[in-house]
Amino acid sequence: MSMTMKKLMALSMSILATCACAAQSAPEKADSAGKSEIVARMGDRVITAAELEKAAGGTLMKLRQQMYEAKKKALEKYVYDLMVDQKAAAEGISRDEWLKKNLESQIPKPSEEEIKAVMEQYRSRLAKDDDQARNQVITYLSQRARQGAEAALQKKLEAEAGLQILLQPPRLSPKVVEHNPTRGPEDAPVTLIEYTDFQCPFCGRAQATLEALRERYGNRIRFVFKNLPLGMHQNARFAAETAMCAKDQGKFWELHDWLFAHHTELDQEHVMKQAEEMGLDVEALKSCLDKKLHSSEINQDIEEAGGFGITGTPGFVINGRLITGAQPVENFESIINEELKMRGVSIPPKPEKKVEEKGAQQPASQVRVQKKVPKAGS
Repeated sequence: MSMTMKKLMALSMSILATCACAAQSAPEKADSAGKSEIVARMGDRVITAAELEKAAGGTLMKLRQQMYEAKKKALEKYVYDLMVDQKAAAEGISRDEWLKKNLESQIPKPSEEEIKAVMEQYRSRLAKDDDQARNQVITYLSQRARQGAEAALQKKLEAEAGLQILLQPPRLSPKVVEHNPTRGPEDAPVTLIEYTDFQCPFCGRAQATLEALRERYGNRIRFVFKNLPLGMHQNARFAAETAMCAKDQGKFWELHDWLFAHHTELDQEHVMKQAEEMGLDVEALKSCLDKKLHSSEINQDIEEAGGFGITGTPGFVINGRLITGAQPVENFESIINEELKMRGVSIPPKPEKKVEEKGAQQPASQVRVQKKVPKAGS
């Protein structure tokens, strides 16, 4: 029996065991109509699953997202193994022989130019001995090339097989209300909501990613802005209030762009000076701030984000699907493309220029993950 079949049988037994346990302890219902499960009693007071969901929604959403990603990864690997096995069987050769012919032969060897470039960039993190350092770099580049070749092969096999992944991701239900600034048509097939903080440097870096998405997808995406000023940022709340007051004068996006580009200069003096240069009525702006006309709206955004488990910035929700952090543009494109395909909407070609070429640098932690070279001794 193949390892793939053994894994499938083990998974099936696990599912059957789970179903059996669930059948033995059916949850108590709040009433005969089964409106909501009762999860606790406190005297005459009952606590329902709906209440629990609201109280722990953020934590539960993170867990559901992690479970979905784990399931998807396992499903893709399982399907890939099946497709490779089928191809090998059709040609009457072993799996290893088929992979050697169709994968191994497609992996390019690192060029001297690549080796030299990586050696120079990461020399301080490599072994002191030049030969050992060179071997580390070659290993890294070879692994990266293999991952790229395997991803291309998997994509090709999926296209040939007409594969459809029907596993559904967990989805949030954010509200888009009148006070939320938006870009793009209301009936766009994709709605991308950003929860952000003007003083957050990672949020500023994410703006170039969003701009790249606007350029590629155009009217296929509706962008929605929501405020999530963090308490750790002294001027974030002031910046959020000012931007919303600028919206009253039709200048939200202009000030929005300036605030992100100058996240270290968000004190009142600098912001008001810029507002005046943009042609805003500064006295009306100050009056709006003094009266806190948009404070409750910002609080609504903050409360919604907290309910979704978005406690840091930036956070994004794409058609209900959660993304946290200033991630690479490819991560956004992957979800957007899935959503467009699901709705039968054409996917525009990827531009030749990448977001990094437009000056958008990802957070240092993500850059290290993506370009990590083994340290000396690892």
